[in-house]
Order: sequence, then C-alpha cells, then structure tokens
Amino acid sequence: MVDTSERVTVRIPQELLEKLKAIQQAKGVSTISDTIREGLEKYIEMNFPPPNIRKVVVDLSRQDNRQLEEFVREGNSVSVDDAVRSAVREFLRSRIDSSSAIPGRSRRDGDSVATAEGPPPP
Repeated sequence: MVDTSERVTVRIPQELLEKLKAIQQAKGVSTISDTIREGLEKYIEMNFPPPNIRKVVVDLSRQDNRQLEEFVREGNSVSVDDAVRSAVREFLRSRIDSSSAIPGRSRRDGDSVATAEGPPPP
C-alpha cells in the first residue's frame, strides 16, 4: 500500500487541543490525527459542497438535538441530517400549500415548489 499523505505540522492552543481530545474520546476515535482529519474533511465538505447541494448550518439547543438523536435511534430516520431535511421539506410544503390557499394569492409561473424528490428551493 502506497502512502500518499503529507505530514503537516500545525500549532494550536492548548484549549483547542483539549476540546479535540474530548471529541476523540466521545467518538471513540483512535488518534488525535484521525479526529483532526475528520474535522478537516467536514470543514472542506462545508466549503466545497457538491454543485447541486447548498449547505446550511443551524445551531440547535441541546434539548432539540437530543430529541433529534432519539428520533433517529428509534428508527424514524436514517440520520439527524435526513430528519432535518425531511422536516424542512414538510415545513416548506405546508407553507406553500397554505399560502396558495389564501384568496388572491397564487403561485406565479416559474415559482418552484419543493418536493420530496427534488431539491429545496434556492
């Protein structure tokens, strides 16, 4: 097996290192390097998403996050990300349905409607 990785040396504050160690232990990752690599991959994912996807970052309360995780653990969704995507689609669908039911308000030609199969509106 050929090693094609590069060694990069980075200096970080002790406080950041302690947080990384806490993440490493909580996630059961074997090394700090693996923890940092995973974090860098997520950072790059957020800054270079596929062209058909727009990333949105949302801060949730601990309670909401726990409820989402429990929802996934109970088998109601495959992941927290999937549960959030589904919730946003349903919210948009209900808002679009209710706004088109308002007299005098109709969807204009060219207005997009989010569907379960298609991407959310921009």
